[in-house]
Amino acid sequence: MEEIDKRRKAKIPVKNVPVPVQWLLKNATGGQLDYLDRMGKGEEFRDFVNLISNFKHYNVYEAFNYIAKDEKDLALFRASKRGELAGLDALIMVCQLAKEEKERRKKLKEVRK
Repeated sequence: MEEIDKRRKAKIPVKNVPVPVQWLLKNATGGQLDYLDRMGKGEEFRDFVNLISNFKHYNVYEAFNYIAKDEKDLALFRASKRGELAGLDALIMVCQLAKEEKERRKKLKEVRK
């Protein structure tokens, strides 16, 4: 029998789940959670994550090469780039946590019966 490493965490601790991700999980329909779960478990999910990583590199390149009119303009541009990436990171995390949310909802339904 295979030994289980008890130090290894199999899931993201709830305290580290960003508020936007929590909101998406809470407000997603059952069908949306099914889709996100399938996407997160699919063989091509790694390709999706790599694509997002490439986009991050592109945004860093764009931020460093942006010719700003002033400091405020540069700060706004960089903030918008960070926001784009945060949204994509949230989508990745939602895909990874969709199964747990489905299981949590299933347990709630059983308790209410």
